[in-house]
Amino acid sequence: MAGIAGTGTTDAAGRPACPDADTVAQARRLLAEGQGPVGVFAGLALRSGDRPAAVWAVCRALGVPDARVRERLGRVAEALFAEYGPDEEESVGELLELLGVFDVPRTLDGHEQEVLGLLKTAGAALGGISSGVAHGLSRRFVKGELTAAFLLLARQPVRQPRGNAATFWGTLAAAGALLPPPADPGTAAQVAQVLAECRRHTAEAH
Repeated sequence: MAGIAGTGTTDAAGRPACPDADTVAQARRLLAEGQGPVGVFAGLALRSGDRPAAVWAVCRALGVPDARVRERLGRVAEALFAEYGPDEEESVGELLELLGVFDVPRTLDGHEQEVLGLLKTAGAALGGISSGVAHGLSRRFVKGELTAAFLLLARQPVRQPRGNAATFWGTLAAAGALLPPPADPGTAAQVAQVLAECRRHTAEAH
């Protein structure tokens, strides 16, 4: 799509040719007022008719690194934008969110990095996971949602003969033990239950 005045322009790969500071500032203001990325994208895209520019404005406002936007958006932009009509901006935004385009990477401290490493080791020990689960895990890792990743991994089956049950459950138990106690009582109870199950499976695997 050609750029619209006030929105900036993009090339075929979704890279910003001339980012517009005013549009980024507008996106930042709307986000600060409590609107979600999907709604901000839809509003900007409806007004400008320039979906790529709206994506870049929201991502810049959120602080998503340019390299990550290019990676995520470059794979799907042309097909996604062509598939939906001009009155379907909300649907486009929802799909962009599901693809992780609006995910803001969180910097992890040393303790969190240790947990992340254990979770990734556990994931590798499964012996394979579905693409949907892999995408969900990737998004949680990027956003630093380690407790959610722990709970998601615990629901996955170990695929034999490629998987290693002892490594999976033992490593997942180690990760769960290092997680900070969740503030939500329901989540805290769920983590405690899953951690107990991990330890039981670990003992059984040995």
